[in-house]
Amino acid sequence: MNAAIALKRGISAELYKFRRTFILWFLIIGPAFIPIINLLIFLLKGEQIVAEGVNPWQQLLQFSIDPGNFLFPFFVMIVALFVNSIEYNSNTWKLIYTQPLSRTTVYASKVKVFVLMIFFSLMLFGTFSILVGYIVKMAKPDLGFDQDFNHSLFFSLPFKVFLMTLGYASIQFWLSQRWKNLILSLGVGIGGFISFMILSQGWKYAPYHPYGYQILGLGNLRGPNFEVWTNMEYIYRSLGLAIVVFVLAGIDKVRKRII
Repeated sequence: MNAAIALKRGISAELYKFRRTFILWFLIIGPAFIPIINLLIFLLKGEQIVAEGVNPWQQLLQFSIDPGNFLFPFFVMIVALFVNSIEYNSNTWKLIYTQPLSRTTVYASKVKVFVLMIFFSLMLFGTFSILVGYIVKMAKPDLGFDQDFNHSLFFSLPFKVFLMTLGYASIQFWLSQRWKNLILSLGVGIGGFISFMILSQGWKYAPYHPYGYQILGLGNLRGPNFEVWTNMEYIYRSLGLAIVVFVLAGIDKVRKRII
């Protein structure tokens, strides 16, 4: 079977398994959580929040990206659990490997679906955030949402977060696939994130902590000279780590005989 066709079938099979599960709703509800809160804040407290002479789109961007960047690691951990939990809960790993697809194809399909889920959620988050601005613009035109603003930031910043996320996302994917005890992998992820928050207070090697790439690399949105594509070293570290972990985890999964 052609490798591309096999991969396509593997991805289709993965998506079909999630058809009647909560994960598809989670991929929509999760990105909508912060935008819904921001919508309520601007509708109820907009006059008190939007400072005179300040573009409200800039404030909405900060209200969206800052908390989203902090909470997103937990979202990634949960998605990683969902992607690998179906086989463990139904004990169907052996059945999957009897399908006319190689183990490499099965693993690659899972990785691709996992990565696409993360990307889709972040782009949806940007879309919801922009919709909040337009809804507030219609409901409360006096707040100034009719001002010009570079709306592409609502997508370029989440895309940068996506790239800086892949490093620890690959770790969470490997842990959730390696261990049947899903709470264990979730605990490691939460511990990793908390350890970064502690070590970032003064440890000189904190910039190399994979669970902090997306926080350190995003930059200060409030800075007058802020640019999206700075601190690129965090993107390189994240992508490098992701490649290494996904490849090594794939080799381990393909060679593993006892499922």
